[in-house]
Amino acid sequence: MLRRYFFAILLLPVLLWSQAGLGLEASSSATLNALLEKAVADQRVSAIAALVVRADGEVLYQGSAGRRDPAAAEPIGPNDLYRLASMTKPFTTVAVMQLVEQGRLNLDDPISRHLPAFHDLRVVQPGGGTVPAAREPTIRDLLRHTSGISYNFLNIPGVIEEYRRLGVDDGLAAADRGLDDNMARLAQAPLAVQPGSGWRYGLSTDVLGAVVQKVTGQPLDAYLHEHVAVPLHLDSFAFHVPAGARPRMVAAVYPVQGQGLKAMASPQVVPYPLSGGSWTADPERAFSTTAYPSGGAGATATIGDYARFARMLLNNGELDGARILRAETVAMMRTPQTGGLPINLRGPGNDFGFGFAVVTDPAAANTRQPAGTYSWGGIYGTGFWVDPTSRFAIVVMTQTGVNGGVVAGEVREAVYTAMQ
Repeated sequence: MLRRYFFAILLLPVLLWSQAGLGLEASSSATLNALLEKAVADQRVSAIAALVVRADGEVLYQGSAGRRDPAAAEPIGPNDLYRLASMTKPFTTVAVMQLVEQGRLNLDDPISRHLPAFHDLRVVQPGGGTVPAAREPTIRDLLRHTSGISYNFLNIPGVIEEYRRLGVDDGLAAADRGLDDNMARLAQAPLAVQPGSGWRYGLSTDVLGAVVQKVTGQPLDAYLHEHVAVPLHLDSFAFHVPAGARPRMVAAVYPVQGQGLKAMASPQVVPYPLSGGSWTADPERAFSTTAYPSGGAGATATIGDYARFARMLLNNGELDGARILRAETVAMMRTPQTGGLPINLRGPGNDFGFGFAVVTDPAAANTRQPAGTYSWGGIYGTGFWVDPTSRFAIVVMTQTGVNGGVVAGEVREAVYTAMQ
């Protein structure tokens, strides 16, 4: 039986590898340090790391607080590993855009051109029942999340029942099947909206991962290793963490009302308050040698390697002499693509590009980020932001599902305050 840990006085915050004054005033760095420490002391997260870098690699701030494992004494450090969850999506998006550049994919290809099971799709109706899809979802729809494909944890009536009946996996549990099997199940389920008519977050990027596999003939993890991780020197990026690296993995926790934070079991059902649903997590999936590579949720990495990926985006597809995307491709990815559809997970003042949310109106979004800043996060409590105007990126890592993402957003705003 997996131990469950309550966070108590012995889990006082531990600040490690903070380098005040690298690029910010010492007082600003101290303020950020205090924010990290307080988040741990208040049991909002068990551990947190933050890294702010310029496009040229200059570190403006780095710091962390908390322990890698709540039951142990060792604080987290810069080489620790994090489950990226949906921060995997930008990597898969890069792979797709590489294939678009090469002419091996077209943005307006229907999904069924590459995955024939996704034909004759149907769409749920508000009053019950389904109707035929007015058109097929395309690669473009998958990239901008207008395909109508959803997630279990978003709890959409008429969709969630079918996902459960078919056994559709969100890419977060230790599913005993291959990617093709999960796609076959998903293709039988109805869409949440007509393709192109609404923004619905979901397994679209997992479908893109299956498309990458079909077009290239390589497993998604192998393709991303060869064409993204190796040229960018992302040594930690992986879908299957080797046994020798297990001690570096930060423990996954979740909040329990009135009980503080608890370690996630394997598996663990965790409430998802935004939808009134829940998500099934399995922290052990990161070590599985049989779990399929989920292009939307399956990768792991260090905070430093993720910052290198963000720097590639800041540098318009190039890092340290290695170009993996054309500049015009990155510009397309960070350009709003939905035509102003409401982005319900981000709220007003945001649109969605290819793989990222994009700030369009900072005042409406109630943020200090300038328009054009693009970002995404992960359900384990991670987040990253790329600011092409100010030429820096912010990466924040926790492993506190879902709530860690709120703290990550507070760190982001504190960074912008410090930069002003």
